[in-house]
Amino acid sequence: MNKQFFKFIFKLVLLICFIWGIFAVVAREFGMYIYDEEYASYQQTLDYINQSKEYNHVLIFGDSVAKAGIIPQLISDDTYNISMAGATTIEQYYMMQNYLAQHEAPKTLIVMYFIGANDSIDDFFWNRTLYFNCLTTKQFQEIVENGAFSEEEKAKSIAKFLQYKLCSPNRYYPAIKNALFENRYEINKKEYEIAQTSKGQHYFGTEPAFEPNNVTITGKKHFQVLDIIDTYMHKCIQQCEENGIQLIIEQHPINESTYANMSQEYKQEYMDYMKNLQEKYPNILVNTEYNVCTSDWLGDFSHLNEKGATEFTLELKKKYEEHFK
Repeated sequence: MNKQFFKFIFKLVLLICFIWGIFAVVAREFGMYIYDEEYASYQQTLDYINQSKEYNHVLIFGDSVAKAGIIPQLISDDTYNISMAGATTIEQYYMMQNYLAQHEAPKTLIVMYFIGANDSIDDFFWNRTLYFNCLTTKQFQEIVENGAFSEEEKAKSIAKFLQYKLCSPNRYYPAIKNALFENRYEINKKEYEIAQTSKGQHYFGTEPAFEPNNVTITGKKHFQVLDIIDTYMHKCIQQCEENGIQLIIEQHPINESTYANMSQEYKQEYMDYMKNLQEKYPNILVNTEYNVCTSDWLGDFSHLNEKGATEFTLELKKKYEEHFK
């Protein structure tokens, strides 16, 4: 090999680094211009968690059922919804960790998760939480150490995480390409402002009613919880106890048809899990009953519409009134 070849390789490496650097800057600094509209809701939540110093007497966390279903302003002026679509107890633990680094601890934390999403972290964890840079390298390392991935999966998962963390072009090229043909900034700006005004609450389903079964619940005979989600459930409870936060674990409303078609085994096993949490941690409050609602509360298969969210939030306010003062 001659010097010209090494010069060529050197220039090629520089070019690759330059292109990679452009992708990294665009992915991290210009997200409002390149990502779909769900990004705006995530970014507004992250900005509030990491930058605001505002005190909240009541805080709400969960996945999209909590983000859509609990309206902060109907509880109190100092209530905020920091739920994130697709979140699990993993995101809850680290978002609360970040929140407590910037804010005084709330008096009360309401958490609520989709009943059928306890057996997997795959989709949203990779395609939203890590894609939108919600976790630090140290936090991801802890997740790995706590057993999120098997020995066979560990190396692959770490490599995948590094691709997101280092903004690998193969991960972010599709968003940049699609953004060239859409005005995503204006859409995201509007969504961001809506999230600010609503104190983090966001609707996903807006139909006036939803009648069918939620097949992601009725299609399962047995309730299962992923070990890593269970591990972080306990870590979240302990986090609240250490910070003097009254934790309330609530159940999201499901329509009558879904409840009627859930297997008896699933119904019992899920509530047994909730009852075990209540027994192990007597200081927390756990709703160990299903919230069955009429179809006109739901805007889609699992999310409350405006009517449902309003009535459900007012029910919560009455039910937990002493913890909201």
